[in-house]
Amino acid sequence: MVETIHHLILHVVFILFTILLFQMFTSESDRDTKGFPVPFLLMNLIVLAVTMVFPEVYSSGYVYDFKVIPVILAFLYGGKRVGISTFVAMLVIGWFTNHVWIFLLGNYAIYSVLLILVSAYYRKVSWKNKLLLISGFYLFIPVTRAIYLVMNHQTEQLLFMASSTSIIWITLILSIYLIENRLEQIKVKKELIKAEKFNVVSELAASVAHEIRNPMTTVRGFMQLLLREELTKEQKSFIDISIQELDHAQDVINQYLSLAKPQTEEYEVFSLTETMNESVDVMSTYAVMNSIQIHQKIENGLNIKGMKLEVKQVLLNLLKNAIEAVKENGEITAAASRHPDGRMLITIQDNGIGMPPEQLKVLGRPYYSTKEKGTGLGLTVSYQIVKRMKGEIKVESEPGVGTTFSVFFPGRT
Repeated sequence: MVETIHHLILHVVFILFTILLFQMFTSESDRDTKGFPVPFLLMNLIVLAVTMVFPEVYSSGYVYDFKVIPVILAFLYGGKRVGISTFVAMLVIGWFTNHVWIFLLGNYAIYSVLLILVSAYYRKVSWKNKLLLISGFYLFIPVTRAIYLVMNHQTEQLLFMASSTSIIWITLILSIYLIENRLEQIKVKKELIKAEKFNVVSELAASVAHEIRNPMTTVRGFMQLLLREELTKEQKSFIDISIQELDHAQDVINQYLSLAKPQTEEYEVFSLTETMNESVDVMSTYAVMNSIQIHQKIENGLNIKGMKLEVKQVLLNLLKNAIEAVKENGEITAAASRHPDGRMLITIQDNGIGMPPEQLKVLGRPYYSTKEKGTGLGLTVSYQIVKRMKGEIKVESEPGVGTTFSVFFPGRT
């Protein structure tokens, strides 16, 4: 028994060491790719091959190894393609090793289907809930095996099975912890990089915005005075264009200042329902000018804690972007409701041009815009406001179908 435990612990060390090596020698960008993550697949195949080639065999037909770990990790963190590839590789290795192949095929085919279903929910929960979910999911295998052993009067295996199950379960938990910890580090690092970029923009805004705005105001004033003079129609059109461009530059400067100004006012509880209706009313004229309909689905009695003007600025930015993304005779849906988790949910949905995945990744970044004359600062400010209020913005989009912005705010009764 002691020798068996020693053999299993060697497998534990190998698995954890392989995961650490994978994390050391893969770049952070590998985790963002939508394609086939080959390094992660190779890691799982190495672990799978070693654990199946050197299993712990109790008796004919009863093999105890760690193959369940790479299978679970493949489906949960690699996706369907990596999971199915790992499953096929397991069947190939099982054909040439000391495994009952038909049992391997039947049991893990069911297990793989269940993992595909669980993986969608798994990605949405916290890492602690992930540990609980997978623990219950994994323990389904030894529990069913224990029932089978009892029914067939082979209870002498139960102690051996319990010890091996405990070691495999602990290894699975440690593997998930290592991966989740690494993913959390990457997330924090990205947030720090993003915060540093915002600080650069803020410092730039604070240092030059006021100095630029003062002479621009003077120039605009003189141009308006020139319009009172006797000028040709062409000369007046040139001045009108110049004033419009100055106003556009003024809007950009105001957006810079919105990033730079400190948050000094206190939050208050206000009606999100009223703010949402007011914002839609303001943008309705702009929508009508572009032959676009705005449909409202706003629940009554929605309240949040924050700054009303800032929330209104977020709504106006999102509605304006939606209008500009929709072609003539398009439709926009502005909805607000209470989410099942208690938060307030604002949804701005359009049937416009949509965005590909690579554009979604950089939304909210300063200077990035899909519009010809856009600066990207409108969305940058919106993301900052929502973040300050401890909210969240999620974006779903498909080219040619449309875009949906979902904004979550902490709710207040």
